Amino acid sequence: MSTCKTTSGSIGIGAMIVFIALILVAAVASTIIIKTIEDLQQSAENTSSDTKNELSNKVLLESAYITFAGSAGCTATLYQHSGFGGWSATYTVGDFDGTSFLDPNDDGLNEAISNDATTIKVDEGCEIIMYDGPDFSGWSARLGGGDHELADINANSRPINCGGSCNDQISSIKVLGFEVEMHMKLAAGSNSIYASDISWTATCDASGSAGYDAEDIVFSGSSLIDGTNTAGIENNFISSETIEIGMMFKVETSFKSCSPEDGDNIPFTIHVNGGATTYNTLPIRSIDIGTNILFSA
Repeated sequence: MSTCKTTSGSIGIGAMIVFIALILVAAVASTIIIKTIEDLQQSAENTSSDTKNELSNKVLLESAYITFAGSAGCTATLYQHSGFGGWSATYTVGDFDGTSFLDPNDDGLNEAISNDATTIKVDEGCEIIMYDGPDFSGWSARLGGGDHELADINANSRPINCGGSCNDQISSIKVLGFEVEMHMKLAAGSNSIYASDISWTATCDASGSAGYDAEDIVFSGSSLIDGTNTAGIENNFISSETIEIGMMFKVETSFKSCSPEDGDNIPFTIHVNGGATTYNTLPIRSIDIGTNILFSA
C-alpha cells in the first residue's frame, strides 16, 4: 500500500514540475514575443520618422543671381608684409583652405603661413574672397582686381575692419571663376536643419567630358539674406548653426569645373543629409552680373 502511495506521489510531483516548467516556458516565450513586438514597433516608428524626414526635410531654390563671371586664368598673390614684401603665395581659380592654402601649387613646400598675411595682388577682371578661418569661416573680405594694401582689406571686410583689424588673420581664400548667389529656404513641413547638412551639386560639360562642382553650404560661404548668421552677427554660418522654417538664406556657389556660357542648362541639385534632394535646372540666358538666371527678363 505504501509503495502505491509513493508512486502516486512521485507522479504528482513530476506532473507539477512539468506544469511549472510549461508555465516558465510560456512566460519566457511571451517575454520574447512582447520584446519582439516592441522592437518591431520601434523599428516601424524609426522607419516612419526617417521616411518623413526624407520627404519633408528639403531645401527650395528661390532665385539665383550671377555675381561674377571671371576668367579661368585668374590668379591672386598673397604677401606677408605691407608694400607686398616677405613671403608670397599665388592662387589660381579655386578654393584654398588648410593644406592647400599653405601650399597652393602642391609642390610639397609651404609658400604661405596662416594668420600672417597683410597684402594681396589680384589680376584685373578677377575677384577673390579671403577668410579669417581655415575653413572659410569667420570674417570675409571680397576684393576685385588690383594691388590691395591692408586698408583695402579692412574697408571691404564683413564686418568692417574684421571687427578690429584684418592684419595677420587670413587663413583661407577663394579665387572666383563663375559665381552665383543662390537664395534658398526650407520647404514647408521641414524640421530644423544643420547648415552643414545642406549641400549642392552642379553638373556640366567640361571640355568635352562630364564635370561637376559640389560643396556643402558652410564650405561655400552662406548666411541669411542680410549677411548675418542665425545669431544676428554679421558673419557666415558655421556647421553647428540650425536653419529654421521662414529663414531665407544665401549661398555663394563658386563653379571651378563648370564655366557656363549663354544657352547652357546646368543641372543643379540641393541635398539634405538624411532628407530629400531637390532638382533644378539653371538656364543660362545671360552671364551679365546681377542676372537672376531662374527667370527671364
